[in-house]
Amino acid sequence: MADKGFLLFLVILLLCLPLLFAQEENTDLEPPQINYFIDRSEGEPRFIQRLIWEAGRNVIRYEVVVERLERRGYVEVERVSVETNQCELSLTAGHYRYRVEVYDFFDDLAYITPYWEFEVMRATQPAISSFNPRIFYLDEDEVWEINVRGQNLTSRSVIYLIQDNRRINPLSVNIDGNSAHLVFSPNALIPGEYDIYVINPGGLDAQLGTFTITYRKLRDFNFSIGSAPIFPLYGYLFNDTLMDGGEILEAPFSGDFYPLSIAAKASFIPLKRAWGSLGIEASGSFSLLQQERDSFYTTNTFFINAHISLLYQKYFKKRKYSFNANVGAGITTLMNFYYEYNVGIPTEMANASFFSVTGGLSFSVFVTRRIFINAGMDFFHIITPANPMPGFIRPFVGAGFHL
Repeated sequence: MADKGFLLFLVILLLCLPLLFAQEENTDLEPPQINYFIDRSEGEPRFIQRLIWEAGRNVIRYEVVVERLERRGYVEVERVSVETNQCELSLTAGHYRYRVEVYDFFDDLAYITPYWEFEVMRATQPAISSFNPRIFYLDEDEVWEINVRGQNLTSRSVIYLIQDNRRINPLSVNIDGNSAHLVFSPNALIPGEYDIYVINPGGLDAQLGTFTITYRKLRDFNFSIGSAPIFPLYGYLFNDTLMDGGEILEAPFSGDFYPLSIAAKASFIPLKRAWGSLGIEASGSFSLLQQERDSFYTTNTFFINAHISLLYQKYFKKRKYSFNANVGAGITTLMNFYYEYNVGIPTEMANASFFSVTGGLSFSVFVTRRIFINAGMDFFHIITPANPMPGFIRPFVGAGFHL
């Protein structure tokens, strides 16, 4: 009899184990996760709320009871039976709560969770009716702002430019009623055709095109010519040099400046952005250097400089002004250098060329869309075997033509 009683106890215990395990889950459940997605399969968007809670062990199904807060209190609006630890509902805006009834292996009610509250916010469908301007010219405009008009724009609406996978966010968005003012950073603007895109809280969105970011001209060509006198700064070519033996080596040219000089610049600018333009500049100057030394002789040469530089250019005030900066390298040549003594006997002419580097700044004023005047200054350092190496500056004043 004792053995039969023990066997009966084991059978009852085994049958009750699923219920015991299910009961243990009652204290382990954590607050649920609530999210949503938009179903557009039937044309009109339909919001689907997904309720997710912690799964229990040895549970055959769950029954979800959803109640909505009305004037007279909470009223049951949905009752859904599911076999997994989540369910999907389509609820209207309002304040809700729900509980989960957990059924064990025998489909008996094991326990009921506490109520969990959640809010379904009303989502509004935005619309864009118009915007202006419809184009940014990166090489001309200086204000990067767009005014947008539409419907159902809220303070929480997100608005930006979109092109396939590219997105340009504004620096600031000011939404007032059904209009929005967008301000962009010029550094973020990339040429292309975009849509104005708006998305409201809840995920409903709208877009309208086409907004264009481009250049009035894809490439620029500039040519200028003018006067560019030479002002010596340092080095043995322009200043007397004390040799190691104490002897003073007189410099061929030690004047304060040499005015007989002409310079020309030609630039090609293929890369243009709102922050400025990059291109290549070819420059050259032709100068006459002549120096009388101690009434005994004069030194004479044609001083030629030819350089290729990287050019940065930035326009202002709708292309009325431009700032230019360049840095580059090239050749400095003394051509037909000779001494001429006061008795009228010149020495044999000689030529010498040296590698040199340059950098400069200039400013241009456009008289018309094509004609400009410009002024600036370039610095040159000549690389020579002898020390100290010479350097000079070349102020520039001229006029040019823009293509």
